[in-house]
Amino acid sequence: MPLKYNEYDNQTLKHLQNLELMILKDFIKICEENNLTYYMYAGSLLGSVRHNGFIPWDDDLDVIMFRDDFEKFKKIFISSNNDKYELLCNETESDYFHLLSKLMLKNTKFEESWVSQVDFHIGINMDIFVLDDLADGKFKRNYQLKKCFLYNKLLIMSKIKLDDLPVVTKLITHTGYHILNLFGIKPSTLNRRCLNFLKKYKNPDVECVFDISATAEEYPQIFKKDDFKEVKRIKFEDIEVNIPSGYDNILKSLYGDYMQLPPEEDRYNHITETLDFGKY
Repeated sequence: MPLKYNEYDNQTLKHLQNLELMILKDFIKICEENNLTYYMYAGSLLGSVRHNGFIPWDDDLDVIMFRDDFEKFKKIFISSNNDKYELLCNETESDYFHLLSKLMLKNTKFEESWVSQVDFHIGINMDIFVLDDLADGKFKRNYQLKKCFLYNKLLIMSKIKLDDLPVVTKLITHTGYHILNLFGIKPSTLNRRCLNFLKKYKNPDVECVFDISATAEEYPQIFKKDDFKEVKRIKFEDIEVNIPSGYDNILKSLYGDYMQLPPEEDRYNHITETLDFGKY
């Protein structure tokens, strides 16, 4: 989906970041109580290293876990019947069409325009990305990435029609939407097939891992597994968080010269149509 920039007023952005920090703290508590490993990721990893907290204009939080730890977290959380948060993933919402999950604060809203096309809501949340094993051989790796790319695109097309696209791309995605819905192919079916496909490549000895949700983009995010071998602790706002020991390699692959602030025209966050803090 196209990246945009939302010019928040300072009070609103700080309020949003404080609630997301609360979500992170509660998430970390669950992980520590159950011996699960997480790492700050993407913009939140960059914020940890460059700002010791949120990137000043950022309006979300990102963490990443290895597949096994995420599956354990998911099972623990769903069975807990948490009264403060809900986990948005394909197991909890059959029409959810992303390969990342969201830990959401109940009775809040953080919704973009596409939410009008679905039957679930998006609350103020933290994104949970997942690392999967990537095949070592060139042929196997390309096949795995291309098939994951296809699953990503089909998942999105199966549920929403994006209008903010070039004419040809828009025509293709709308056609795909109608075909998938004509045959009753739901996101839950595609998600299940994708996860079963990934299991074929599970191997503790592989050299690289990848963020499956990023395969929807032109360049999938591939990392050396050794960069996640150890955990490093670093300040993030008023707490300490986990970052991968190979954070420098990871951030360079994501952002290049990551310690330099980007020009204003290259800064992005979310364009929300509805932001509701609820009782918070």
